[in-house]
This record gives sequence, structure tokens and C-alpha cells, in this order.
Amino acid sequence: MAGIGFKLQKLLSGDDYTSAVKAFGFSTLITAGPFLLTIILVVFVQTITRETLTDRSMAYMQSLITYAFAFSLMTVGPSYLVLTRYTADEFYRGHVTSFTASFFSAYSINLLVWGPLVFWFFSGLTADWSIKLNAFLLFAIAVGMWLSMIFLSAAQNYWLVSRAFLIGLAVSLPASYFLGRAQGMGGYFAGFVAGQAVVLLNLIGALIREFGYWEPRDHNWLGYFRLYPRLAGIGLLYNVGIWVDKFLFWASAEGDWLDARLRYCSIYDTPMFLAYMSILPALVYFFLLVETDFFGKYHDYYVAISRQEGYSVLERRRQSIIGSLRLNLTRVLLVQGLFSGAALLTAPWILQAAGLPIIHLSVLRLGIYSAFLQAGTMIIMNILLYFDHQPEALKVTGLFCLLNALFTEASIRLGLVAYGYGVGLACLFTLALGLYYLNERLRLLHYWTFTRQAFPEPTLSDEGELEPL
Repeated sequence: MAGIGFKLQKLLSGDDYTSAVKAFGFSTLITAGPFLLTIILVVFVQTITRETLTDRSMAYMQSLITYAFAFSLMTVGPSYLVLTRYTADEFYRGHVTSFTASFFSAYSINLLVWGPLVFWFFSGLTADWSIKLNAFLLFAIAVGMWLSMIFLSAAQNYWLVSRAFLIGLAVSLPASYFLGRAQGMGGYFAGFVAGQAVVLLNLIGALIREFGYWEPRDHNWLGYFRLYPRLAGIGLLYNVGIWVDKFLFWASAEGDWLDARLRYCSIYDTPMFLAYMSILPALVYFFLLVETDFFGKYHDYYVAISRQEGYSVLERRRQSIIGSLRLNLTRVLLVQGLFSGAALLTAPWILQAAGLPIIHLSVLRLGIYSAFLQAGTMIIMNILLYFDHQPEALKVTGLFCLLNALFTEASIRLGLVAYGYGVGLACLFTLALGLYYLNERLRLLHYWTFTRQAFPEPTLSDEGELEPL
């Protein structure tokens, strides 16, 4: 998204540390705002409920949150990249006034298509209807957050986005505390959902203030499913791939029933959740670098093509792209390597702080290793999509989804000593394939750029000669 790239470049161009902090902060919110908010709230609720909630009640609430977010990601997946492509094209054309209408169109369609199925799932729980409704509302709110962040990544007023998450956090903490003290687990969960709802309302408000609201719906983005069906497949396969190992563990003998339709696996769920927290630095740092330094080199290459520059100029621009990627990927590798290494060394203390037994240690360490590789896979896939290599990105995500399912099932059969190897091996093979595709496409960038263009067919003149194109 060029909009946020320009904004981040402007922030980073400042000479003071405040500008850099603002750039990193905004990049963090755009990249992982909902995830960070969820982490803070879950940790807060865990801290204040250690003496008031049983372990099973806490696991029940965490499972409701996990299922709601899992359903939201998998259902939004098919439309997420399609809508992102539409938004980027509209931003390039200068048609930003349609963003709010497109958001409401995508939001309502996703809820109409997937909402009844998710509502049916949560309605089968034996909990009170207030908890069932809050679980469904959390799903609906999460869908809205994922979709709104697509459009707000093009916003110029980054403070509106930042304020939305800060206000939501300020509401969630006291709401969870007081409602939980009065109503128990249902109250803590209601406070959590209330905070997420405040975030979504503020994000929608930011969207309207930034781009206006000129028509109720704009369904033009649906035509992009026909133009870019692979993007829908990539979004679906990647999000299913992220969750397939969890579903397999829930369905295995290691999983426990919390309710009629709610299963969890204590030995796998929490360590993997903690492990994924360790890759936030890589995602935020890469997002900042790719939207500033890399985007400039990428933009210069295609500007040179539009100006019909010679081969020597295009080759210099190609080398600049490669140099930028090599430098920035090395930086991300070093930064994330330090964080992942520190997480591996301090894993026993992380478990102690989370109140988990030492038996989770091997799963946590393998999860940190797996998350490191998965961050690399996400980064490579994003670069492939930057160059519009959709077939290759589809193969990468398809392989990830398939291998994660196969290797995870094998690890479950092998027992505790192999837990966590499934997703790690899947990420390793997927990352290798992604690096191969990226290397080949960059090596032959000129070829792939020009051979994918739609050149007109030559025509005959009245004299029977070929006319120039």
C-alpha cells in the first residue's frame, strides 16, 4: 500500500528520535494492532483472575477468543487479498472516496455469508446465551477489524488509527475487571469483547473521517474475484494453514473437551501462542523497511519502464531492488535472530511467568523456531505478491497448508517428543520453495515483467503490410 509508505517515509525523514518512534509505533499498529491488543488483554485477565477463576474457566475463555479469531481469519481469508488489491488499485487511481462504501460492502457480505455458520457453531455451546452471543460478536468484530485495516493502511492521519487501539485498551481493562468481579468468567469475557467493539467503532470512525462516506455500498471490488482468483486461494490456504495444526491437536487424544463443540490442547495451544509473540519484531521491522526503502527501488524500476528507458537503466534498477532486498532481509534476520535467540534462552523463565509446567518447554522452543521460519515465509510471500507472482505465491501457501497438516499429524502419532516439529518442518520446506521462486523471479525480472504484458496483435494495412504496434 503506497499510502502508508509515503507516510512512513515522511516520519522517518525527521531528524529527531520522536519521528522514528512514531514510525515504528504506527508500523506496529498497522502490522499487529489487533494481535497486540489481544495479548495485553489476555495477560491482564490472567493476572487478575488467578485467585478468582479456575484453570478450566480460564481455558474456556481463552478458547472462545481463539475460536472467534480463527474463524474470522479463515472466513475473511478468501476476500482479504482480493480486497487489498482492489484498494491498492483504487488508491493508485485516486478513487479513495469509495473506500468507506467498499468496506461496508465487504463487511456485510462476509457476515451474511459466514455469520450464520459461525452463529450456529457457538449456539451449540452449553454456556449462557450471553457468552454465546459475545463469542459471535467477537467473531463479527474481528472480521471488521481485519477489513478496516486494509483501507486504513492508506490513511494519512495515522493518529486516528493509533487512538482507536488506545481507546479500546482503555475501555477493555476496567470493563474486564469490574464486569469480571461481578459476573465471573462471563463478565471478564464481556469486558474483553467490549474493548474490541470500541476499537472497531473507532476504526470505522477513522475510516469515515479520512475518506468520507458518500454512498452506502460499493460492490465493485467483487469483480476482482474474477480477475484475481489466485489471490482468493492464497488468502484461504494461508489462513487455513496457520490453524490446521491447532485443529489437529484439538481433535487428537491430547485434546480435551471444554464444551459440546469446544476443544483445546493445553500442552500445545499456550506454548505456540507465546512462541508467535516472538516474531512481532520481524514483522514490524520488515513492514517498515519494505514500505520505505524497498518500495522506492521497486517504484523506480517500473517508472523506468513506463518512460521507456534503455536496458542498462532497467538493469541498474533491478540490481538496486536486489541490493535493497538483500540488505533489508539481512537486517530483519539479525533483528529477529536476536529476539528469537533471547526467547530460546529465556524459555524456562517465560514458562514460569506464564504459570506453565516445565513439560511445555520443548513445545515452546520448537514453536519459537517454527515461528521464526514462518515469519520468513510470510515475508517472502509478501515480496512475491509485490511483484504480482500470484501462481508462485499460491504454490507456496498451498504447500504450507498441506505439509503443516501432514507433518503435524505425524508428530501427534510420534508423541510428546515430536510436538511442534510439524509446523516447523512445514515452514522450513515452504521457506525453501519461496526463496527459490523469489531468486528465480528476480534473476529474470525483465523477462517476467515484459512477457506478462498484453501486447496487441499486429494488423495488416490496406496495402497488405504489417502495421507497427
